[in-house]
Amino acid sequence: MIDECIHGLDVQACDVCRPRLRPEPEAGAAPVVRRTAASPAVRRNPARRAPSLRGPAPTSATGTTASVPVLSALRGHHYTHVRNLDAILADGALRAGASPELDVSSEATRARRAGAVVAGRPVSEAVPFALSPLSTPWEQLRSGAVDGRWSADARASRATDFVVFVVPVPALGGDITVTDRDAGDPSVRVAEGPEDAAALVRRASLTDPELLDAELLVPERVDLSVVTLVGVANDSVRDQIKQALADAGGPRPRVAVYPPWFRPQEG
Repeated sequence: MIDECIHGLDVQACDVCRPRLRPEPEAGAAPVVRRTAASPAVRRNPARRAPSLRGPAPTSATGTTASVPVLSALRGHHYTHVRNLDAILADGALRAGASPELDVSSEATRARRAGAVVAGRPVSEAVPFALSPLSTPWEQLRSGAVDGRWSADARASRATDFVVFVVPVPALGGDITVTDRDAGDPSVRVAEGPEDAAALVRRASLTDPELLDAELLVPERVDLSVVTLVGVANDSVRDQIKQALADAGGPRPRVAVYPPWFRPQEG
């Protein structure tokens, strides 16, 4: 039996109820120099470093926590508006090229991604996932969607109107593509397949340790049977999603309330 925490998650996978332990420094190792607020390497807003639900950090053979992200230990995060949920449940999948009832992307964004070719196919023909629950695009969306990449419907929505589908990366299969930032960017770095994708994730983490900008693409569709968690903002949305899943009669992933994922950036 899974021992659940107050967030509806496995206690071992919740960074709030069971924080990760930092590795002890090796004997004789140089002390870690912490950057000051004046350092240009510090992100503009530390609020983005809210706890994630990636699960326990990978460990090395010696039992110490590894600092380099391992692709197979990460999760993909796909956010959508609750108004799109009925169609997704009826189809039993997250589908590329679907016509959502509420589309958060502007016409310019849809055109740009349709015209960008990654791994031999247009970006619009893949289901996109972020490798962080606090990814840059999701932060923009939940903070007001003021950027031109978003639609008027997106700007009129609240962060609490969305849900986040979470899938372990290994469950997405071998036909995956990872980019180090928005896949529609013409200068993006691209890696196909788990092995090359893992190498790109390691390189990207050198400048983007939390993988806020990386994107993972799966061609055509992702069945809901591989979704292990649906993250929601509050109890009301949780009850709504649970009822919708029950009515659909298909896969019923865990539905968990996790407010930090939906809290707009401060400042």
